[in-house]
Amino acid sequence: MLLPDTLCCDTAQIHAWQSDAAYDYQREFMDFQPSVWEWLLKQFEELLSYILGSETASSITIPVLIALGVILLLLVAWFVYKTCPSLFLRNQQSTIGTVEEENIYGIDFDNTIRQAIAVGDYRQAVRYVYLQTLRHLSDHSLIDWRPQKTPTQYIHEYDKDDFRKLTTLFLRVRYGNFEATPSTYDSVLQLQSSIIKKEESL
Repeated sequence: MLLPDTLCCDTAQIHAWQSDAAYDYQREFMDFQPSVWEWLLKQFEELLSYILGSETASSITIPVLIALGVILLLLVAWFVYKTCPSLFLRNQQSTIGTVEEENIYGIDFDNTIRQAIAVGDYRQAVRYVYLQTLRHLSDHSLIDWRPQKTPTQYIHEYDKDDFRKLTTLFLRVRYGNFEATPSTYDSVLQLQSSIIKKEESL
């Protein structure tokens, strides 16, 4: 029986090992190339180590970075809000032009209401009568009008029965999907007229 020649080099097996990444031991000795994030993290940790000491810096680096990120996002949001506040407000467009609901100044209420009635848009007519009433109360210093206030807040400032009823009708039509009819429009007109007459008689 002949024994195999153990000194014979199996070149095919050696080539297979060399091609297998599992046997690529040289990569362990290659220079490590950190990512940009890892490099920045290392620089920030070194800065904290210089200020607070190495032991403290290693334990608070990540929480400090998260806190700084949150603060930065808040500052960006605040800056955008200050420069473009309209982005944070609802832009309610009417069928008669593009008047924002929050803006009660600069509106020709009489003409706008007439246009809404002419096309049978009683929903918008009710809306503008309510806004016109807010304008009247604001002009007479009976409410402190602000764009961000809600109808309920104005009721607390001007707690009168007619105004509460007018506000209720407005909310039902505007946000409650109640159908606005000529009868609804007549009702809000009567309530508005009552409010104005009472205040002018004082």
